[in-house]
Amino acid sequence: MARTLRHKSALSKTDGFTLVELLTVVAIIAVLVSILAPVYTGAKIKAKVTRVHSDLRQIGVAIEAYKEDCGGLPPVRESCKENKTVDYFEMPRELYKMRYIQAHRLLDPFNTVRDENGEDEGRMYKYNAISWGYSNDYKTTFGLWIPKDYPISSQPCALYYLSGGQIYRYPEKKPCQAPVVWAVWSVGPAGDPGWQQAGLRKLPVPKNEWYPYNPKGIIVRLSDGRKSP
Repeated sequence: MARTLRHKSALSKTDGFTLVELLTVVAIIAVLVSILAPVYTGAKIKAKVTRVHSDLRQIGVAIEAYKEDCGGLPPVRESCKENKTVDYFEMPRELYKMRYIQAHRLLDPFNTVRDENGEDEGRMYKYNAISWGYSNDYKTTFGLWIPKDYPISSQPCALYYLSGGQIYRYPEKKPCQAPVVWAVWSVGPAGDPGWQQAGLRKLPVPKNEWYPYNPKGIIVRLSDGRKSP
């Protein structure tokens, strides 16, 4: 009888875990998660960046094909009406309507908004150019802020704009050649800075606004072939 009791007592000591052992296991799991989570997140971001560069290259080829066929760049669009500000400088719809891009719409994996059902909805890549376009549905012209020492980009930006079919650099009044005439970009891992901040930061040409040089920067491709890393 005594032997049976001792045997049951021994089993009770070996069955299951003590509180200290459970806390130790939880602590180990927490440490592993803290180590692996950034690695997993970093891998996801890297994969998205790779996809973005591929998409931007495709859009760039489409823009040049449109320019060759139509004798000019696709129109630029911006709007400050209601919720349309989220689509400021949206990718030219002409590119997919005229089949220069096979996909119906290329969406920026870093740019999503919540729809009325609370679900994430993808938005298109951004595009701006020294060209004509539409602001609040009115036809107008657009320009680009380009560093004066481009492509080094250590000096302040000058505004290159279109007037009378010629490109000028403000405040000069003589026609000039712009080093960049169009740009396409993703809002980057930090998300959309918004219409106003994009203007204040003079996006998208200055390199100090590019990811990964700037953790909150954009991923960009320019008309001269230069692009962010």
